Amino acid sequence: MKRKLFLFATFFSLIFTLSSCQNRNWRSPDTSIATQNVSIANLISNRQAYDSAGVSLIGKVWNLETSNTTAKNDEGITGTYTTFMLADKAGTSVDIYASGEVPIQEGDFVRVVGIFRKEFQPSGDYFLNVVDAVRIEDWKPGFTYWLRELEFD
Repeated sequence: MKRKLFLFATFFSLIFTLSSCQNRNWRSPDTSIATQNVSIANLISNRQAYDSAGVSLIGKVWNLETSNTTAKNDEGITGTYTTFMLADKAGTSVDIYASGEVPIQEGDFVRVVGIFRKEFQPSGDYFLNVVDAVRIEDWKPGFTYWLRELEFD
């Protein structure tokens, strides 16, 4: 009787454990960083506090540009990077840097996860007060976004 009860409890514990792991999405360690949700206005007004910190920002894409780096890598090939401004509803914006070409368009709403840098020089080019994007996700503004004045506070 005790053996059947033990097997019964073990079986349901295993089922419960496996079902709880089912809803978790795997994230690549290369694109996963510890971040905090920050409004763009708060980031701009507290640049020193957020220097080299992981941030998560939402906003609208403006001034989207794709450029080639001025420096060459070991094979003698110049790299490509994308820069754009991410703006909130009030028009406050921060510059975003992403290596490679990013599949977004001007006017898209996105969530940018990255590291804020007061000074940033990836290879040849020099940037001030920029978010080095690790991940850029499509984002749809909900009803509460249009009701609230700031994204996070």
